[in-house]
Formats: sequence, structure tokens, C-alpha cells
Amino acid sequence: MPQTPNILLLMTDQQRHDSLGYSRQGEATDTPHLDALAAGGVIFEHAYSSDTACIPARSSLLTGLLPHRVPRGGGDRPRAKTASGLALTEGYWTLAHALRDAGYDTALFGKMHFSPIRAQHGFDTMAMCEHLPAGYPRDEADDYRRWINATGREDVRFQRPGMPRVFPYAQEYHPTHWITHHARQFLDAPARRSKPWFAVVSYTDPHTPYSPPEPYASRYHAADQVLPQSGMESNKGLPWPFSNITVRHPRGTFFEPDRVDHHPAEHLPKVLAAIRAGINHVDDKIGELLAGVDLNNTLVIFLSDHGDYGGHRGFLGKIPWLPFDDIARVPFFMTGAGVSGARRVTEPVQSFDYVATVLDLVGLPAPCSDLDSRSLLRVLAGGEQPSERPVFCGTLEGFPMLRRGRYKHIWHTVANVHILYDLEADPGEAHNLADQPRYRALLEANVQELSAMLARPVPPLWRQPAAG
Repeated sequence: MPQTPNILLLMTDQQRHDSLGYSRQGEATDTPHLDALAAGGVIFEHAYSSDTACIPARSSLLTGLLPHRVPRGGGDRPRAKTASGLALTEGYWTLAHALRDAGYDTALFGKMHFSPIRAQHGFDTMAMCEHLPAGYPRDEADDYRRWINATGREDVRFQRPGMPRVFPYAQEYHPTHWITHHARQFLDAPARRSKPWFAVVSYTDPHTPYSPPEPYASRYHAADQVLPQSGMESNKGLPWPFSNITVRHPRGTFFEPDRVDHHPAEHLPKVLAAIRAGINHVDDKIGELLAGVDLNNTLVIFLSDHGDYGGHRGFLGKIPWLPFDDIARVPFFMTGAGVSGARRVTEPVQSFDYVATVLDLVGLPAPCSDLDSRSLLRVLAGGEQPSERPVFCGTLEGFPMLRRGRYKHIWHTVANVHILYDLEADPGEAHNLADQPRYRALLEANVQELSAMLARPVPPLWRQPAAG
């Protein structure tokens, strides 16, 4: 009988779907270790996050549920104490809980947007590096910040807009190094040889503050960056109120779109160079981390919580939270235990499908009959395509997206306004087809599907009675 497989989830923060070498079509790669890892696995070329914002996306990645179905303090539960009240409430089912109950050692290293930062969601070992923005309303000191402050140094925390700069200390003080160090300590411990383990290694890069350390910062020069072809002119054809959101955000100054045209011309290439340096740094550390991992008995999952405009459509970061593919699509592949052959899958999937896949691989039941995550194990093992289904991405403002085959529909649920793209003919999302009569039936069917998705309740998966 084969050993119970280990599970390693590698996650980055705010990384574009086209940023890995295997998607750059012959360009020099920034990610040789990840490319080599993906080459032996299954790459999902059209993977979508469940949300364009960090906290709801990460809650989905823990639970396999759409973000509006994740309890965030509703009912008899206390409201999560984050700036936006979006964090998963303690006491609810997660994949980590399920694996721990099945005898796994569970560990989390890096960023997960818990509230409080060390909230218990099924991880026995935790080393947290949230890298929260300066002035965060619920300011807490995480493990990394306490550690670096104890050395007499300051945490290089991000502010908006992101201003690229070289990390001011030696590489060993950088969050990417710190996260990898703690993960390696866990993976190298003798106890890992006697029990299966589930480890989440969640890096803070390439998200702002765009502060790669040396020697990575010097490897990438602003003058060498290829600038996006689309700018603010890409948004001129958007119907109101979508068009207004690209200019001003209703939540206030902190959430204003970081527009490329609000900066000097040299800003964008500097940002792109810093992002690539950060990705290259993460790739090197993942290479170090995997040196001691038995891929024959470990399923490795790589993904990001959501994407990044990277200058496309005239924006930097992830705001406005409109589910264009720039921020809704994510890099996603799986390799190692249970994976047969090197393949690419073009059928759209959800990145949180890894949850049901892991449960299937280790022989655990789904926590409920209507789990949104779908197992991809047969795809990994036998080469078949995923079954066709509508793929969802939500937003904080109520502009859900539905991807069905070649068509992608964004619905403004308040104004009842629609955007429809044919992604095969228009991968750059430049031509809105929603006003064309021949697509009316498709729009109506999509609205019905989205309405049904949004109406689905929170499953009663509490691990303990709710506090009265």
C-alpha cells in the first residue's frame, strides 16, 4: 500500500497568471525552479481565483467554498476583527482541520490574512508574516515583525501607491527568506518522517512594497522591461457605472486605483522590474525548499491568491477590483504524488479546486454535499479534461464574474449592467458584446446562474457550538 501522501501548498501574493516562464513564450524566464516543477505536472492555463481581493480569496482556498458562503462573523458568531470584517471566523471547517483530524501534522508559514493573525484554523505550527500596510486599522505585530524589530531593524511595510525600492537589509532579513527558513525547519524535522504532513508556504511577494533584496534587485533593470500595450484607453468603452469605478473608488482614498498616468513615465518600468525581481527571489527559495521534499510522496500545489494589473488597462496592483483576467486569473499547477504526465489543461477551473482534489487523494469525504470545490484528481491521474462548469470570481463591490466556455460575463448586480467578452476572439477584453441582441439569451442564463450561486447559503460546518 502506498504511503499517505504529504501535501505542500505554495502560494504567492498578487501574481499575474502570465508571469511564470512556462507562459512567457520563449522569453527569458524568472522562474526556472517553478518551470521545472510544472513541467512534470499539470498546468491549468485558465484558473480563476474565487475573488479579486486577498481576504475572501484566501478564505475560499482554506474551505473550498465560494467567498460569500464563508462565514465572516454572521449569525451567532462574533464579527471578524479586520478592517473590512472579511476574515474567516474561527471554529469553521477548513482543509487543515480535516487533515489534522486524519493524522497529519499541519503547518502554515507566511501570509494568510487571519484575524487575529494567529487565529486557529487547523494549523498546529504557525510562523506568520502578514506584512500589513502601514497604518492598518487593526494593527497587530506578526511573528516576522517581532523578529526583525528585535534585531533593531524595521519591517518594510507597504503603503499605497507602491514605490519600488531595494530592500535596505541583507537578504536573510527579507520576508521571503524568513518564510522559507521556517518552512525548511518544519520539513527537515525528524518528525516529518513518521507522519504525513500538510504545509502551506505563503509568500508575501510579489505584492507591494516592491522591495526585492540584492542580488535580485540588480538583475532587473527598468530600461529592459516590456511595457503593456493596453492603458486607460482600454476602459473607455466600459458602460456606466463600471466606467466610473476605474476613475474613483467608493471606499475612499486608500482604495483609489493606482493609475499609471498618475506617476512619472519611469515609474511603471521600475515597478515591473521590482515585481520580476521579487518573483525570481521567491522562485530561488522554492528551489531550496523543494530540495528536501520527496515528490514521489508529496502533492505540490502552486497558486496565487489573485492577479495584478501590472500596468495593463492603466492600473497597478489589484484595484479597481473588476474581475478582468489581469486580476481574476492566477497561475495554478499541481505536480508530484497522484499526478501522471506533463500536460496543460485549457478548460477553466477554480484555484480552490485543489481542496476537493486533496480530499479525494487522501481518501477523505467532502465536508458537505454542496462543496463548491471540484476534485481534479482524475485529471491529474489520467489525462482527462475537467468537466465543463461555470467558473466564478467575486468582488468586494458586487460585480461577480461568470466564465462559461469561451465567454466571460461581469454583472453589476446593483445597476443591472453587463459586460460580456468572447475570450477566444478577444483575450485582451477590449470589446463588450453585452449590447448585441444575439447574446441576450446567454446573458439571461448567466444572470440566473450567478443569482443561484449568490443565493447559496453558508454550510453548517462549525466544529464547535456557536457562542450564545
